[in-house]
Parts: sequence; C-alpha cells; structure tokens
Amino acid sequence: MTQQISIFNHTLVPDVGVYLSKLTSQMALTNVKNQLCLVMPFPAGTDLGFEVLFTVPDNYSSTPVLVLRGVINGTPANIFGIGAQLLQVDVAENIDAAYEAEDTASNATWTGYTDEEEYELGITLTPSAAFVAGRTVYLKVFRDDSVDTQTIDFLLTSLFFRYTET
Repeated sequence: MTQQISIFNHTLVPDVGVYLSKLTSQMALTNVKNQLCLVMPFPAGTDLGFEVLFTVPDNYSSTPVLVLRGVINGTPANIFGIGAQLLQVDVAENIDAAYEAEDTASNATWTGYTDEEEYELGITLTPSAAFVAGRTVYLKVFRDDSVDTQTIDFLLTSLFFRYTET
C-alpha cells in the first residue's frame, strides 16, 4: 500500500531569495488564506530552493517519491522544473559527504491550470543505495535553472515523502 509523510517541517532552511510567507501576502485574493507557504521564485541564472531532513519511516519498503504541492502564482507557461539531491546516513555515519546525483521532474503542459490553482509534481528519488528505515535523509530541493523557464513563483504549501510500505 502507498503511504506518505509530510516533510515540510521545522528543519527546512531556504536559500537566499526563497522565503516563508502567507498565501494572502503573495497573491491578490478576494478571500483571505493565511496558510503558510514557501515562496520559490523563478530561477534567474541559479537554482533556488531549500534544504530539509527527515527520517525514513519504519514501514518503508520501496518506490520513493518526493511530492511538492503548492499554488501557482501567475499564469503558467513554459517549463516548470524541479530538482532534488539527497544524502542518506545512519547513526555514527559522517554527514560531510556530497549530495548524490540530481533527480528531476518537469512539466511543460499547462492545459486546465491557471493562476491561483493548486498544483502537484512528483520526483522519483533514485538513491545510490536503497533507503533504509530509520536512517536520516538530508534533502536539497530546488527549481532547476537548467530546465525551468517559468517566470512565475511557486508557493509551496506541502512536501511529502511517498513510498510503498512493508
């Protein structure tokens, strides 16, 4: 069975230019929405994102997917590209190691989507070694400047680790 846990948590550290805000503060809404969001502006020459960590759940089996959910702030067009890099460590393992190779996902088809709509994109994670329950995952998530040609902000409201349970 597929499960997911929220990893939008207190360990989140945004890059310069990425910041926490409220939906109402970012959009001209008729109806107030004071929910928290992480503003991920369009990249202009550099990847922009954040870092977070989480623990692999005890019932983890396979099929790891990172799921970003948020609100489109502007009229979507062109390519929306997201990247993720990770490092998985166990207790008594050194964290001073490079992130693994980048996993990516993108979308260039916006039929049916407009400004102020919720949007979800998933990235299949491909760690060099299988995830192991109880290990810590250091994760870097970003709008990938080499792919992303959007000129609008993405207001991240949820971040999930989706997986198949044992």
